[in-house]
Amino acid sequence: MSEEKTSLDLLGARVLTLTAEVRDLRHRLDGLERRMTALEHRFTARFGAMEHRISAIEERFAVQEERMSAMLALIVRVAELLGEPLPLPF
Repeated sequence: MSEEKTSLDLLGARVLTLTAEVRDLRHRLDGLERRMTALEHRFTARFGAMEHRISAIEERFAVQEERMSAMLALIVRVAELLGEPLPLPF
């Protein structure tokens, strides 16, 4: 009977040790998870800012394209009014 008690005591001590080790690992993993979440937020914020900048550049290009189209239409109208054929650029 004393052997059983000793083995149960050893088993209980081992379970307590394993529980403490698992708790320690859990705390470490929680810390890593917080760090990863912080990194994710930083990257999301930076990519969001980059996406905003790229869309602003696209808008500027669209405005520039509209201006060029309007200018070309005006040049074609002036050329038509002058009655001279336009030389082909090729």
